[in-house]
Amino acid sequence: MKNVDLCKRQALKTLAVAGVTLPAFSAGIFHAHQQQNAHREYWLSAQGKKADNYGLGAITADKQQAINIPSGFRGHGICQHPIYAEKVVMSSRRPGITGLEVNLLSGETRPFNSPANHHMQGHSIYSLDGEWLFTSESDYTTGQGKIVVRDSTSLNVVNIFPSYGIGPHEIKMLPDSHILVVANGGLLTHPDSGRKVLNLDSMDSSLTYIDSRSGELISQHRVAETKASIRHFDIADDGTVAFGMQIQRQAMADNHLVALAGVHKPGGKDIQLLHAPETLTVALNDYMGSVAIASEQRLAAFTSPRGDLAMFWNMDDGTLQGYHHFHDVCGLTINQQKTHFVLSNSMGKLRQIHTQTLQEDRALRLDFPLMAWDNHMLAINLAG
Repeated sequence: MKNVDLCKRQALKTLAVAGVTLPAFSAGIFHAHQQQNAHREYWLSAQGKKADNYGLGAITADKQQAINIPSGFRGHGICQHPIYAEKVVMSSRRPGITGLEVNLLSGETRPFNSPANHHMQGHSIYSLDGEWLFTSESDYTTGQGKIVVRDSTSLNVVNIFPSYGIGPHEIKMLPDSHILVVANGGLLTHPDSGRKVLNLDSMDSSLTYIDSRSGELISQHRVAETKASIRHFDIADDGTVAFGMQIQRQAMADNHLVALAGVHKPGGKDIQLLHAPETLTVALNDYMGSVAIASEQRLAAFTSPRGDLAMFWNMDDGTLQGYHHFHDVCGLTINQQKTHFVLSNSMGKLRQIHTQTLQEDRALRLDFPLMAWDNHMLAINLAG
């Protein structure tokens, strides 16, 4: 097991944060903030633009410091252990083969790799009891999407079952359930060709529900547009799924506009698309990034880095409630107090949008100029 303190030479020597130079990761920073802050909240995101500073970025509880935990690979999605709150896992972007478990209190890290002939698709999730870690991966010899199951203690692979599609991306567990929700993006890639899509003519995307214990298919749902790739989603407290899509327009038969967001209600057969005025839909440039749900307000938030927009819909009646301009916005989470959506971009900036009013609290803007936040953020509480 590798200690992060021994890897400082691989990290940025210092991080300029709001004009202040700060050290790379030290577990002592987290201990100090635990003692000083009742809420013990941290915001996590993969970060970095170059191989020598790729890592897991973390903003400390007082929101005034950012630190970098070196990874050695470009990360993507992050999940938190449901029992041991100090443990998080970051998965590599497709078609990477490495994941990283980080203990935020001890400073220990454990890398793990994909099984032979597999590559990761960017996301992972724990079972609700924390016993198993599920990662979205692909068998690049067959092109089939796979869910790889690991023992969360040893990180050894114990099972592999199909995702019932191609290119599984984000995965999550339904609340209080053993049911795994999978966004099969439908896009075939191969490590030898990087992120190039190899199956535009035959792509097949779906929102899929799987029994995580047996690997059996429960249900599968598609949108009408066959060139729409379901990539990311969030799940409300009642099991409602809100998802975002990315359109492969070069493969479409014509040039019609496509709604980029949708909702699937628990047990329902049909997907409800979320529409916006034509000018906004055009501005989104066929791309939704992250999704986060404020369950109390029944609001689903979506980000579009290509459109420089964050969008907010009511999940029940499908009405657009508001939008916010923010350059290259993609990272998205909700703070632990459920009062604000937190947005990030690749320039190290963060903004907060109130979940009640959908107005930005400009006093809470933050700027970490040496951090390049990746596509997703996760708000965690180390108190569990």
